[in-house]
Amino acid sequence: MTVGPVSQCSVCAHFKSPLDEKDMDTAAPFCDAFPTAIPEEILANQADHRKPFPGDHGIRWKSDGRPFPEESFQK
Repeated sequence: MTVGPVSQCSVCAHFKSPLDEKDMDTAAPFCDAFPTAIPEEILANQADHRKPFPGDHGIRWKSDGRPFPEESFQK
């Protein structure tokens, strides 16, 4: 079985899944930095969110105990 790239968001302490919320009005993954929806560039590892990204309110990637997925990051 082949597993695709791991999104940096999935190992971030700020990540919130719409599946974890009682209010399922949104299907988009969100987080403390992007409370309505995480930008596709970050979800798809096209932008490194350890660095500033427009609209992130100064909140950056923070490990949830797992390392940043360097091997999945699109350079």
